[in-house]
Amino acid sequence: MSAGRAAIVLAAGASQRMGTPKALLPWGDSTLLESAIVQARASGVTDLVVVLGPATQHLHVDAVMVVNPEPQTGRSASIRLGASALGGGVGAIVVQSVDQPVTMEVLVALFETVERGAEVAIPVFGGRRGHPVCLAGRLVRELQMVSEEGQGLRTVVRRHAVTEVAVGSESVVWNLNDPAAYAAARAKQ
Repeated sequence: MSAGRAAIVLAAGASQRMGTPKALLPWGDSTLLESAIVQARASGVTDLVVVLGPATQHLHVDAVMVVNPEPQTGRSASIRLGASALGGGVGAIVVQSVDQPVTMEVLVALFETVERGAEVAIPVFGGRRGHPVCLAGRLVRELQMVSEEGQGLRTVVRRHAVTEVAVGSESVVWNLNDPAAYAAARAKQ
């Protein structure tokens, strides 16, 4: 591996439907945010950026921390901030929302796919595309320019060849947006 692995973990949202910041929700023996950091590090991530918001900016994590003061404007601002905080020499970048918990094995499969030449790698479970998305490091400039008006990360993904990566973990299609979805995922964890 000639260039490093990077991850941007998006944890800035106010989590209004959940009623509490998702980053702080219990997951395994820790929280969703701590789990995302542990899994990223275990997958070989050396350049890790966590984007926090007003509700989570007090947290101290083992990563570069960036604060999005206005997360209500959408994920694009957090992606731009996170991408701008990455160091140089990034070979592959995972963009992961804190409410999209995946295992180190999923992350490694995505990174290895990009390291073999894919522009964009997306996990697939049961025929459904999921998350997170892994992109070639050369696309960092495009991440730094995403906007809600331009459909954010989707635009970057649509502009490039996508390689689907079959995984055995249902977590890639979970969407933990409300208490019921979170409870169902925890029961399967």
